[in-house]
Amino acid sequence: MNKKNDKTKDKNMTIEESFKAIDKIIENMDSDKCTIEKSLELYENGVKLLNDVSKKVEKIEKELKVLNK
Repeated sequence: MNKKNDKTKDKNMTIEESFKAIDKIIENMDSDKCTIEKSLELYENGVKLLNDVSKKVEKIEKELKVLNK
């Protein structure tokens, strides 16, 4: 799978799926076998996932505010 497809997949992940993916990234980064280059790649992917999750949570918060008015 290429990086473009990975990005599309990330955007379509649920918040729960994103957190699982972030946990997996952390697990991989903690591995003794993880190179510096791989760590940087994993870190970048983790940041993208966290940004996507943040946007989704903000959207949900806005929707809840509208519903609670």
